Amino acid sequence: MRAGVSAAPPPAVAGLHSDARRARASEGSVDGKRTAWLVGVMATAHLAAAPPACALRLAEVLARARAASPAVQVTVADLDAARGRLRQARLLPANPVISADLARHTAPGEDTKDRGVQLEQEIEVGGQRGLRIAAAGHDVARADYLLADRRRTVEGEVRRAFFGLAAADRRQGLAAERLALAARLAEAARRRARAGEVGALDVRLAELETARAEQERTAADTERARAAARLAVAIGAPPDEPLTAEADEQPGVPGGAEQSFVARALAARPDLAAAREERARLEAEAAFIRRRGLVPNPVLRGFYREEQLEEHIVGGGVSVPLPIWNREQGTEAALLAQASGAAVEAARLEAAIPREVHLALVRRAAAAEAWRRYEEVALPAARSARELLERGYDGGYLSLPDLLLQQDRLLQTRAAAIDAWRDLREAEADVIEAVAETSP
Repeated sequence: MRAGVSAAPPPAVAGLHSDARRARASEGSVDGKRTAWLVGVMATAHLAAAPPACALRLAEVLARARAASPAVQVTVADLDAARGRLRQARLLPANPVISADLARHTAPGEDTKDRGVQLEQEIEVGGQRGLRIAAAGHDVARADYLLADRRRTVEGEVRRAFFGLAAADRRQGLAAERLALAARLAEAARRRARAGEVGALDVRLAELETARAEQERTAADTERARAAARLAVAIGAPPDEPLTAEADEQPGVPGGAEQSFVARALAARPDLAAAREERARLEAEAAFIRRRGLVPNPVLRGFYREEQLEEHIVGGGVSVPLPIWNREQGTEAALLAQASGAAVEAARLEAAIPREVHLALVRRAAAAEAWRRYEEVALPAARSARELLERGYDGGYLSLPDLLLQQDRLLQTRAAAIDAWRDLREAEADVIEAVAETSP
């Protein structure tokens, strides 16, 4: 970066640079050391932000979340429970009942016994079995949609947590860079103060900047730990696993007009489909309860008896409950009320989903424009201004307070650029979640 300096250093300074190990307190030696220090700091500006080799990629954390997220595992268990209820619904509701009896007859000079056995079975009639299986089928479909919706929301949270961790890593690297810069400035100020070039004020200002940089690094470390914990919870990582995000790849964002986004969301959102299945399930259960109350199941019965005098009796019978008092009217009314509530929820989602999609698209457009300004204007200007600061301080045009002020502005610009990059990635995650796009 020294190649950008327009004026060549005087011969005395060049001579001192060639013999940098000499401990001379002349003005040229101090300026030469200061220039060399600035070149070293600027040349290593972005080393701390480089991701380590073991960093996780977005596809990896999404796969881990699908396999190990506690929230997803709970919903998988709910789906298994619904499948168990469907299996139970396909079975006959009652088992056959066998009974036996024994009676003893005693009379003067006579002792005989009566024996009997009876078998009875409740028979399901009136299409009750089909209604019960249909309700259980809607229950399984609802649980399946709820699992897909839980995966959708978990993957959205994983994306946001992943890019939040990547941004926290960059902010941590920037804070470390600022601390190194402040420490070297303080050391340079102390050397110049000992040489009599600056007063004690510059030394105090440099030390104050070092304290601020240490505080910022502490805050960045805390934020980084918080971001790592958020990602660990989202993917179900062990508490002792170190997590680092490598966000080189760009998340896939669907294209098209807002109307197409809304249409795709209404067709693909699993929470809307789950609400509709819940309504269908409750209506099917209400129909089953109504049918069972109005058309009670008969009980068929067959028996065989052996009575006194070796009399053998074979017969059968049927019993049917009379639906007079209890036809399960209250249960049916409760289910229909719940079905009405599920219909309201489905209507709410149909109205809310277009608004969610619109808000996500608006946020993404604003975030993309903000990041474009930083990427195309602010960051190149900050890099150029950093070179100009080096030249100005080297040439004596900037004092230490001015250098600290301008350097703080440049670091704030870079920090704001990191936030803008994170906001764009989070906005893209919101769009993917709102439209329910298929994950990679």
